[in-house]
Amino acid sequence: MSEAAFSPSQANAQPRAVPTAANERLLFRFTFLAFWLLPVMGFTMPTESSTHSWQVLDLVKLVILAIVCFGGAFTLHANLGHRQFWRIVEPLLPFYVFFAWSFLSTLWSPLKSVTIFQCGGLAALLFFATSIGMIAVTQKNVSKILFHLCLVLLGSSFVVLLAYLIDPTMSGLDRSRIHTGGDGLIHPTAAGATASLGLLIPTLCHVIGKFSWAKKLFVPCILIHGSIVILSNSRTATGMAVLTIGFVLFWYSTNVGRAKVVAAIGVICFALVLLDPGFRLWSSTAGASAEYVTRGQSGDQLKGVSGRSEMWSAIWNEYEKALIIGHGYFVTSETGSLVVWNTRHNHTAHNLMLQILVSTGAIGFIVFGFSLVQSGLVALMLRRGNLFQHRLFVMAMVASVWYFGWAQLGISFMGPVRPESIVFFSLLGIVVGQASQIKTSTPAVNGDPARS
Repeated sequence: MSEAAFSPSQANAQPRAVPTAANERLLFRFTFLAFWLLPVMGFTMPTESSTHSWQVLDLVKLVILAIVCFGGAFTLHANLGHRQFWRIVEPLLPFYVFFAWSFLSTLWSPLKSVTIFQCGGLAALLFFATSIGMIAVTQKNVSKILFHLCLVLLGSSFVVLLAYLIDPTMSGLDRSRIHTGGDGLIHPTAAGATASLGLLIPTLCHVIGKFSWAKKLFVPCILIHGSIVILSNSRTATGMAVLTIGFVLFWYSTNVGRAKVVAAIGVICFALVLLDPGFRLWSSTAGASAEYVTRGQSGDQLKGVSGRSEMWSAIWNEYEKALIIGHGYFVTSETGSLVVWNTRHNHTAHNLMLQILVSTGAIGFIVFGFSLVQSGLVALMLRRGNLFQHRLFVMAMVASVWYFGWAQLGISFMGPVRPESIVFFSLLGIVVGQASQIKTSTPAVNGDPARS
């Protein structure tokens, strides 16, 4: 399907109508407006106890969702004649089919308002990815998109860090409020994911993509995102950041650089033995580190993946009650509420595939799986492109490793609209947009990204 989507015959086909300059400007304005509006969807109104009443921020999020959904629909309709429109929409069709099935599940969802609202978030992200794909056809535009993406992540983490400096419990990074049933500005896991990606994306842009602006973001990213990663105490976010960033830095380093790293580790180990032969300092440091990692949890709790094994068992039992069609998009139980961890709530599955399975059933799971396969096939096309496109392919693959790890213990990019979902659909749009420029009948030509 991906080959057909970008076939030379289709590439040479005449568009139904020539897009006007005004429509082109509308496309750019919508894309970058959505960039800065969607991150607000990831915040919640800080409360000391659970509440079901509407808050001011809830109304703001509803307005933002309406702006992006209706604005996206209007913008894409205005650009139906754009030469890129069908080249971008066709490889994204499986995701649109999944959205249609998710919206249809409103008919049997016990929480119809939840399903409709979350479907609205999915529609907004798909319109966003489509618009990015339509403009991500030049190196300059790709550079601009990635630059804004880094700024959005930096801005989100800065807001959370500022809130923490004002009141740690209000920020959400203090997990004590969550344990008492309250909410912070953002969930610490979501804050950790934002910061983890905020460190990874600029690293990819600088080391692999060779974008000159990325190096200038290193200091603020390390200070702000690094602080959030530590304060959020999200083990998955920390682990995936260390794994992916460490791999990129080591793999793309020179042999001399790798030798320096190995030598530095050896010197540090030798110094520890020389200065602390009894390992007293090491023991105290290791104890503090272990306390940070375990978050005070027992061995049995850690073996149960911080209670997720209990959650997964309960969710699987609910899935068996609706094997084919599920319980409705973003609803994980037959009645709309489930008692887990001594709390009755519409809990998320804390696993991407299980979340899709229980909420949309086997039908939705198959469609979603096909969407991911299609996206992977489109990404593989970048390997046959020029040097810039090949670098984008590597960047996308490293990011996919991060998302694969994150999806094991969370709902990842298919959860509420948060920075991690914005990053995923941004990268998806870039990959589709660049793949649409590849002519399969012509050999790859090496090129270097515009240093803008």
